Amino acid sequence: MGNGRSKKYEGGVLLTAVFTVVVLSILLLFLAENYRIQAQFTRRTRQYYEAQIMKELFLTDYQALAENKRSKTGEVFYNQGKLSYEKKNDHLVLTVYVDDQERKFKEVIEESK
Repeated sequence: MGNGRSKKYEGGVLLTAVFTVVVLSILLLFLAENYRIQAQFTRRTRQYYEAQIMKELFLTDYQALAENKRSKTGEVFYNQGKLSYEKKNDHLVLTVYVDDQERKFKEVIEESK
């Protein structure tokens, strides 16, 4: 065994370099997709809770009104979105618009005595 390059190994580094680039590219794609999914989940969760809060705020104000002062249909604007409502028999149909999302709710109205 002398000094210098071994004569037995004739392979190059091209396959190793290509394999490394492919593995790192796939890893980067997985990380980017994971970030996108997490951001989308966070945005939708925020919109869901904003819609729930708007619904509860509206129902609190609506049920505090006297029965003869409650309108059958209307819209209420909040700083995070819009709520439209329509009274049908003993229930209230609410449509909440937050950002680009629309959510519908059906709530039973308690009759004030």
